[in-house]
Amino acid sequence: MKKILLGLISRIILGFFYTAVALLSAITQRRGRKYNKSIKTIAVVGTFHNPNWFHAHITPLTMASERVVLICDEPVTELPGLVYACPPALLSKLCSRALAKFIWGIWVGFKYKPDLYMGYHIFPAALTALALARIFNRPACYQCTAGPLELEGGGWAAENRILVALGGASPWVERRVNAAVREFDLVVVRGSGAQNYVRGIGYKGDLEIITGSVDVPEHSVGYQKREADLIFVGRLTEYKRPDRLFDVIGLVAKRIPNLAVHIVGDGPDQQTLVQQAERLGITDNIRFLGQRSDVQQLLGSARVFMLTSRWEGLSIAMMEAMVAGAVPVVADVGDLKDFVKSGDNGYVVEPDDIATYAAHVESILGSAEGWSEMSDKARELATLRSSREAIATRWRGAFDALKS
Repeated sequence: MKKILLGLISRIILGFFYTAVALLSAITQRRGRKYNKSIKTIAVVGTFHNPNWFHAHITPLTMASERVVLICDEPVTELPGLVYACPPALLSKLCSRALAKFIWGIWVGFKYKPDLYMGYHIFPAALTALALARIFNRPACYQCTAGPLELEGGGWAAENRILVALGGASPWVERRVNAAVREFDLVVVRGSGAQNYVRGIGYKGDLEIITGSVDVPEHSVGYQKREADLIFVGRLTEYKRPDRLFDVIGLVAKRIPNLAVHIVGDGPDQQTLVQQAERLGITDNIRFLGQRSDVQQLLGSARVFMLTSRWEGLSIAMMEAMVAGAVPVVADVGDLKDFVKSGDNGYVVEPDDIATYAAHVESILGSAEGWSEMSDKARELATLRSSREAIATRWRGAFDALKS
């Protein structure tokens, strides 16, 4: 009964806000009109708990514009051209974090006069950005970071408690979120699959594929100098399906008893994974490293990067692994195969095919020469397409298109 009630409340909340903001946008008739000024100041609405994720997205924006005003819960780190606009903690407590950001966004509109409003994830950040953009008669950008997962069935499978409360796909909410998406002037996705999906829901505006960015290390060490055979970086939650990863490790360890695995990150599933490792007899093969500030160095000391998620947009951790020379073996989800070409610079595997994951890991680790060839190709492609400067250049082009 409680789940049914929560699902009903969630549908009402989401339906109201999606419809209200879409109507606001339609009334102002801003959508589709070119902006007659250069995009110099950007107001960005989002939540940034992970420093790597922050740098992947915000750093190239600061390189592509004169000023970024970040409306978020708290400062992360200082960057040239970055201004923080964090709502007071009391305001967030009194009226919720999302509403506090909207209120603070109005203050940002008057103080900084942004040329563009941008939000990460459709609810609530991108929806907030769209409302602010229409109030101040500016273009709005939606960063679809998780791909179709944010929109399908109303977004019920995304990691947001109000969306999760839907309890399952809601065609009614999906129609309303799609209507809201169609009001944005610019939608940015991470890969071709998400691009096709957004066009498929009737979006007619500017649509760009712009990934997160990575900091490219100057050097990549060879096979023999890497201390970890396999590395995982991410939250230990069902969303990432680390249980699949541990099943793979169990199979590979039967052939390679001294297999060395690094698990970087933490989360609610960690204790369950410890127990799974004990059952599989692989406790000695695994090191739980927790949250780390030296992720790039750890990736550069591993031979294979694995990702067994049930869904991804385009993983920043995977791109960081590739520029560090780790060969990716990843699930065929989201847009990961836009970067990983099976048999060339890594492998893409059907999500539940544990045996094939294991076979590919074994083949990569079994040949230092083969590993080196794949490692070089992975590093080359990821550097070309996702370095900080490459992504900043893509953003400059997207901004120019808004006023051309």
